[in-house]
Amino acid sequence: MRLCTHSGPFLYSGSVTERAEALGGRPVALAYIRVSTTEQADDGASLTAQRETLTAEAARRGWDVEMVADEGYSAASIVKRPGLTSALERLDSGQANILLVLRVDRLSRSVSDFAGLMARATRRSWSLVALDLGIDTTTPAGDLMANVLASVAQYERLVIGQRTREGMAVRRAEGVHLGRRRLLPEDVVARIVADRAAGLSLGEIAERLNADSVPTAHGGMAWHRSTVSAVLKSISARHLSEAATEATY
Repeated sequence: MRLCTHSGPFLYSGSVTERAEALGGRPVALAYIRVSTTEQADDGASLTAQRETLTAEAARRGWDVEMVADEGYSAASIVKRPGLTSALERLDSGQANILLVLRVDRLSRSVSDFAGLMARATRRSWSLVALDLGIDTTTPAGDLMANVLASVAQYERLVIGQRTREGMAVRRAEGVHLGRRRLLPEDVVARIVADRAAGLSLGEIAERLNADSVPTAHGGMAWHRSTVSAVLKSISARHLSEAATEATY
């Protein structure tokens, strides 16, 4: 296996194969494999099984492949796994073309998290391939499946936001004080709480708010990790936990 590197992000439009050929090489796939401690005895989820299947798939497609592993990590968060973090940075910078996984749950069990990865892939011009669900953004059919999943994730976020707002409204009616007084509209606060409960990082939440031109508490237009953190800290840890729990049921 060899790794082809290129300087800077891709600027060439077209399929992943066309972009790679235009840069003088074959497509490079980072095959991400992960297993949690509790899955060590599951042959279907073992690192060896994942490695063999993904290597064969990359060879069939004519891709160069490099394995990236996170051993002993759960799927609870995509931001606390060093192997995946490194792979995403390399894909964003153009050192590889494709993130290849055996199953979606190797990346995340959150539909919102996975949809966020697909949006990131689109923005940074790399492709995402998950063999179990037929998600393959290198092909029109696979791209359609990815868009359907993204729509499901959007629905999930809306439902979570609605349930969180309802839970907070009940607590206010009961006379419960939900943190310090704030200038943000309740729907913006509920959106931030819902996104955080769905597993998004502070930076990802800030990016979404900026993309939708949502003003900050003081009327500014630039959200940062620290701004989002300040909003979450304004809600007591106990009430935030209760709201997030209700939002998942």
